[in-house]
Amino acid sequence: MILVTAIYRKLFYLSMVSMFAIFVIGCKKPFSPTVASSTLNVLVVEGIINVSTDSTIIKLSRTVNIDNKASNSPETKAVIVIENAQNASYPLTETNIKGTYGATNLNLDPTKQYRVRIKTTNGKVYLSDLVDAKVTPRIDSVGFKIKENGVQVYVNAHDATNATRYYAYNYSETWQFHARYISNYVTDGFKIVDRPLQQQIFYCYGRDTSSNIIINSTNSLTQDVVYQFPIIDIENTSEKIETKYSILVSQTALTKDAYNFYDKLRKNTEQLGSIFDAQPSQLTGNVHNIADASEPVIGYISAGTIQKKRIYITKTQLPQGWVEKYPYSCQIDTAINTPNTPPPDPNHDYQWAKVYLIQIPVHALVLSTVRAQPPELYTCTLIPCADCTIRGTTKQPAFWK
Repeated sequence: MILVTAIYRKLFYLSMVSMFAIFVIGCKKPFSPTVASSTLNVLVVEGIINVSTDSTIIKLSRTVNIDNKASNSPETKAVIVIENAQNASYPLTETNIKGTYGATNLNLDPTKQYRVRIKTTNGKVYLSDLVDAKVTPRIDSVGFKIKENGVQVYVNAHDATNATRYYAYNYSETWQFHARYISNYVTDGFKIVDRPLQQQIFYCYGRDTSSNIIINSTNSLTQDVVYQFPIIDIENTSEKIETKYSILVSQTALTKDAYNFYDKLRKNTEQLGSIFDAQPSQLTGNVHNIADASEPVIGYISAGTIQKKRIYITKTQLPQGWVEKYPYSCQIDTAINTPNTPPPDPNHDYQWAKVYLIQIPVHALVLSTVRAQPPELYTCTLIPCADCTIRGTTKQPAFWK
């Protein structure tokens, strides 16, 4: 996916706020405008019709007000069909992620034109314009370079026919990280015992995906070459690169119209904040209500192939002086085993040994033995400091190597 719904939620409000900011700065007297509350509930359509063997994923959602506590408003139970210019149809089904519809192995012909037909639960029907399927050139390489304050991941690609010119990128990150301390012991409900290997909570895997618009044009160049185009910057104190990091970069060829849509959306959402930035502009996509052309709809549906390439970055490839910054303030304390103390609160999220904590008045994890004979003494720390599953999973991804 090229975009995320969070980008759209701000779209209708940033324009109004920016215009008022200009008036306030230019006036000699204070001016407090009254901004009318908006009840816009605009349909947002995200995705690309994939004509390769990979999945076609279309996401539907609704815009929400900036002050709305809901971070997402998925459009569920819609009927979505991919159509070509010859009226052949290919249905998508809603996945276990609300508002996300998909299908695999549609075996679409890359020489044909395609569009999306959407019918929402309120009976409205939306149709995207027919678009050509763009064949995306392969990614030549994904690499990284060491910068003063971190790592920059970049992509190299080219089209020998000079026919692509407009590119979109997104990525999926996975990294191995570890807790601040190792917990060597666990409770069996009655006593403290050695932590089994299958219950290790020191090493985990974290994941994230791109959430901003990453586009590039080679239209001003003589050759259609993408050279070391930056994808993401990672700070040298990030846990992402403390052990091993992997990134899967996806490249999609865009039409000129699609590129202009995303470029305008990027300027409207990511480059507003001062009077020197680009001012908000009208955003027109290619999805329309077939019965009411005046209804605003946000989104641009493209068709084509997607190219992907993965790389790994290990700790040994980075400067030795880089030290990760742990997200919690962690200390080690001492605990004495007291089997006769009352059991822990059964409503607490974590199982905890019957251990009296001398200085830490919250649940914690046992790290190591200080004295084995009664009364046993242990070192301990807060759960977030010794349990990596608070922020990740211990299950290794299938692609990991």
